[in-house]
Amino acid sequence: AVELGADAVIGVDIDYEETMDLNRTITLEGPLRYIKAVINRMSGHINTGFDIAVQSEIPIGAGMSSSTALTIAAIRAIAQWKNLTFSPAEIAELSFVTENLDLKTGCGRMDQYAISFGGITYITTDKNAQAERIAHMHVPIIVADSCESHNTEDLQIWLRDRIKKRDVTLMDSLSRVVEIVEEGKRAFQSGNLNALGSLMIRQQKEENLMGTATEKLNSMCTVALQSGALGAKQMGAGGGGCIIALCQPDTIDLVKKALAREGYPVWKYNIV
Repeated sequence: AVELGADAVIGVDIDYEETMDLNRTITLEGPLRYIKAVINRMSGHINTGFDIAVQSEIPIGAGMSSSTALTIAAIRAIAQWKNLTFSPAEIAELSFVTENLDLKTGCGRMDQYAISFGGITYITTDKNAQAERIAHMHVPIIVADSCESHNTEDLQIWLRDRIKKRDVTLMDSLSRVVEIVEEGKRAFQSGNLNALGSLMIRQQKEENLMGTATEKLNSMCTVALQSGALGAKQMGAGGGGCIIALCQPDTIDLVKKALAREGYPVWKYNIV
């Protein structure tokens, strides 16, 4: 028998630490359950105890895919430690089964493929999921957190229930969203940021029709647009969380300052 020993998982930002015996079944509970689920999934590659420390600037429960980011970070860390080679698709699928099957989150595959592949991609999220790199360009964006609490799982259940009932308003809106996504792909491929910004505004209108927008999210989008953003929309499932604003290089700081003045945490990025 191999003595595996124990491993400690430390959440630096939340001042939380948990030690587990690798010779025993790890229960998937607590704030570090995503990392524990990865350890379970990759246990066949682990033959000694170890420590993991987690520190992140990603806001939790804000539509920024923080859970999937944590899951993929853990997969990549263990893979690097054990000299394992995974393709981006393999990492995405490992993250998906860990979250969907082991943790029973009911998630799809979009977050996993977006994070694993990175950059500007067109993602197909069925059982034959794949990500296609559609553009190589600099895209200046602002992300701002509304700090509105929301439960993504409850919102997804509500939406899935409406889909099962073939809610006319929701189904019509989702059909238009598909068209917006396809137009967005073409806008990226042609490098047309103005068109992309207009599509983001259209998308936010659909979020309101679907009932996933909030007054604060709409207000944040308005502030971003009035301060020079080409487009702005909410992120994630809605009901709270963050917005994303598409900017020009010469307006991005103006948009950031305008949202910061309203008291929102703001981050500036340049997607490549």
